Amino acid sequence: MTKKTSPAPATAAAAIASFLSGMDVLIVNVALPTIASELGGDMAVQQWVVDGYTLLFAALLLLSGSLADRFGAKRVFMAGTALFGAASLFCSFAGSMATLVAGRCMLGVASALILPASMSLINEANPDPRRRAWALALWGAGGASASAVGPMLGGLLTPIHWSLVFAINVPFCLFILAIAPGIRMSPKRPARFDWVGQTLSLAGLAALVAGIIEVGSLGFAHPVTLLLLAMGVAALVAFAWSQSKVAAPMMPLGLFRVRGMQVALQIGFIMIFNWYGMVFICTMFLQNQLGMGAFAAGLVFVPSAFVTIVGNLVGGRIITARGSQFSITLGLCIMIIGFAFEFLSPTPIPVWAIATGLSVVGFGAAITTPAAAGVVLASVDGSQAGIASAMFNTFRQVGGAIGVAVFGVVATFVPSLDVALRSVFLASALLLVYTLAFEALRWRER
Repeated sequence: MTKKTSPAPATAAAAIASFLSGMDVLIVNVALPTIASELGGDMAVQQWVVDGYTLLFAALLLLSGSLADRFGAKRVFMAGTALFGAASLFCSFAGSMATLVAGRCMLGVASALILPASMSLINEANPDPRRRAWALALWGAGGASASAVGPMLGGLLTPIHWSLVFAINVPFCLFILAIAPGIRMSPKRPARFDWVGQTLSLAGLAALVAGIIEVGSLGFAHPVTLLLLAMGVAALVAFAWSQSKVAAPMMPLGLFRVRGMQVALQIGFIMIFNWYGMVFICTMFLQNQLGMGAFAAGLVFVPSAFVTIVGNLVGGRIITARGSQFSITLGLCIMIIGFAFEFLSPTPIPVWAIATGLSVVGFGAAITTPAAAGVVLASVDGSQAGIASAMFNTFRQVGGAIGVAVFGVVATFVPSLDVALRSVFLASALLLVYTLAFEALRWRER
């Protein structure tokens, strides 16, 4: 007789992994001015400290989804957790910006291994739809709250020493490894790797993000900028073409025809594009224009951290009672209200307005994220859960990397960080209005 395994260890490990992968994107933002003053580096280098992580994270998620299917989600998840802890220690001892960026890239690889596997673990451990909805709410609470807790922790730890914003990951990783025996072993499924597609996607994303960042440093018309942008677009076009030709594509194009996937992928991309770009510029505004210290700037994110956690728990109830479609619509509307409130705030934008707007946006995102993740899992066959989860998280992280790059460039061309931040709020609200309209149309066609 097979011993029944509790879903709690898998759900807890997945939620912590979601928290770590989200926190590590944003915890470094508040520390960047301090790191730059000690290790050196202009705006472009600081963008690479953030995007070195998000770029590798995004580019390798699809490969990691295939690895999770082939070798089992638990094995890939544990390997990624161990690498995450080791890379965190490497970053904490970095003596130069180049070393730090290299360590951040290692962290991106580790996050790519653990995130899609974490969703697969939840799917395997919680076969009941109602229980899975709650587990996904906890998983979403981990990622969404990390987006708010990250800057707060960065503000608390940076005054002690900036290396602690990386070292804090290690205890979390050790805890996950400690509860690993309570997670049942995942099944293996035959899966072939699309190395051509992986190479083209990594090269395309790296060149595209580098080109966008260099617009701010060298200008749009500079030959290096144009070459990087052209290489990025060409490689991504070649990647899309290759996916229609290979026998085992890393991004099955057929999934784009599934309405639920269309909605979830677009929501994931635009939400994180807005949030990562906003937090990057917001921390610069608070410290460089308002003259706040790292600790004080981190405290601005405290209200949104608590609101986001509450939002995820409330979101689980809403999904159970009203379904994912209603939850997504409600969450998007709340986020639009939050961005509009911040855009319409007095000049310069008051700290209280930033904190309030962040809380409103965070609450809406907390309702939307687990609902969108649920749509992904409900839209595909169980055998494609790993690759579908990887696609969803790939679009989210690509959005984040491009958001930091785009809004960082905006900050270099506008007259002040106040104008840059206000531009972020307006662009974010308009993008979410478009997303809401797209979502409504696609659901109506069902």
